[in-house]
Amino acid sequence: MQVIQEFTLKQTTVVCPACNSLFSTPVLVSMPDITQATVIEADLHRVLPHQSLRSSLVAMCAACNYTWWVTAFKTHLVKPQLVPATPASECPKKFAHAVLTGRQNQAHCLDLALLALNGYWCAREAGEPHERWLDLSGQEMEKALKDTQWQGNRGYYHYVMGEICRLVQDFKGAVANFVKVGPQSMLPLELIERQKVLSTSGDHNPAILPVHLVELMFCPNRQLEIIK
Repeated sequence: MQVIQEFTLKQTTVVCPACNSLFSTPVLVSMPDITQATVIEADLHRVLPHQSLRSSLVAMCAACNYTWWVTAFKTHLVKPQLVPATPASECPKKFAHAVLTGRQNQAHCLDLALLALNGYWCAREAGEPHERWLDLSGQEMEKALKDTQWQGNRGYYHYVMGEICRLVQDFKGAVANFVKVGPQSMLPLELIERQKVLSTSGDHNPAILPVHLVELMFCPNRQLEIIK
């Protein structure tokens, strides 16, 4: 077990869905609840205290390098000490391997966009360059939103795309996406308007959500006033 500020990682044996090999990988097994003190940024991700926590969200096979969300790997009862460990890799690079695996297996561009976003967050948590991750996530998210066959919460992802655009200083693109966020997104109007203001003012810095929005959106038993 490894505990980092109340986040717990546990080395776990899993089965690769591609080659059926057994290997061990760190898995995030517990985390503290979100509270008013939790740092959440405007792209709706929780800032984690260490890059290894986010990188544990994906697993890389020790035999074939197949890399994907750890939830896609079945766990196995064999002790992790008795099987090969996942290859050593810089934390953000695990997401690069996952994007490559996704492309090789024709994963939907939304999956690739979310992997790239996690690569961006992981790179920032590691204090490493992150701009290319943002560009990649924007490219894949744009493809996803243009896919007319995809059924999902488009309003929510237009919001995420708007925030990606704002962060890369495409302020016109940011506003164009924010205005497409409707009631189905289940996002508060105040949040959308707040990010529009930042975009029109030319602010491209990561923005931390104020406490009342964290409480409204992420804490239990709160009533959400959505866009009308």
